[in-house]
Amino acid sequence: MDFEKLKLELNLSVEQTLKYYEIIKYFEEDRASLLKDLEATGNDSKKEKNKLLQISYQYQEHVLENILNEEQKIIAHEFIKRYMPGVVDYSDELKAEVIETLALDSVQVEQYLAINNAFVKAFHDSHDKFHGNKQTASMYWNQYNESRKYALKKLFSQEQYAQYIELTTKESYRGQFSSK
Repeated sequence: MDFEKLKLELNLSVEQTLKYYEIIKYFEEDRASLLKDLEATGNDSKKEKNKLLQISYQYQEHVLENILNEEQKIIAHEFIKRYMPGVVDYSDELKAEVIETLALDSVQVEQYLAINNAFVKAFHDSHDKFHGNKQTASMYWNQYNESRKYALKKLFSQEQYAQYIELTTKESYRGQFSSK
């Protein structure tokens, strides 16, 4: 994750900035150590690495909250959620927001969730084709996302689909491997 970018988005005071750098440095060193230990165990699969990183980033967010105001906490939460490793689909919060904002009926909710699950499964199933190649992974993500959009366009009314696109634009990065 690019914590310099987050720092700019947070618009920190001088005092906050000093504490921010201490926290970032601590967690970056801790993650490096944890990853080294994981590698030493021989159980350093991508899944295990992502699991370890996700826990570390979540804990880091919790520690950062101690120096942030309410608005900054929201920005930090969204940033960390956005760039969380191993996440290829829209957040649960966004999916719930789509369901609520689009006022989906029970049949639409069921189909919407099934379409999203199919997207995630297809992307994960093609993992061996792009493992380690972010450009190819992004190509697959975009291809499967277009298929998802096509299916949702049939499920939603024109107005609902336009709202869906508007809502999901804020999380269009997931799976596109734009994080550092």
